[in-house]
Amino acid sequence: MSAHKKHKEQAPTVLNYYVISISTSRYEKLQKKEPVVDESGNLIKEILIKAGQKVIGYDLVPDDKVKILKAFAKALDMDEVDVVVSTGGTGYSPNDVTVETIRPLFDRAIEGFSDLFRLYSEREIGSAAYLTKASAGIIKNKLVYLLPGSPDAVRLAVEKLILPEAGHLIYLMRSSR
Repeated sequence: MSAHKKHKEQAPTVLNYYVISISTSRYEKLQKKEPVVDESGNLIKEILIKAGQKVIGYDLVPDDKVKILKAFAKALDMDEVDVVVSTGGTGYSPNDVTVETIRPLFDRAIEGFSDLFRLYSEREIGSAAYLTKASAGIIKNKLVYLLPGSPDAVRLAVEKLILPEAGHLIYLMRSSR
């Protein structure tokens, strides 16, 4: 049996996820006690739960470096969290600061994630796929995924990339400790 197959067989099948949505407009509505629909954040939670995973936390924060850092610090400080998935702030508008805020904290980058995400995205949206800074990395022995705010992008990343390999990655990270 190949090492890859052996690792996947030994990998945990259920992980604890923390979801962070980054959206100034939704955050401002929340602060005003107005109804908020977080389509991408809700979609992440829905896909994970349908796949038998556990969602143990959720935050909605604005495109603000300090608030983004606080949300990630909260999630990463929780011992039971295995994976943090965020949505929003991965583009090139002036407010898109998620990647620049979190990527420098990576202990290790998961470089292939960005490559495959853009490859799969190109099949759906064409050359605009290279305009995303979607990223993944490891911080404090936890997986971190920084996804775009688009529901289609979220679905692609969670279903085709995160769910198939997150347990495998956790196994690899934790088997060497």
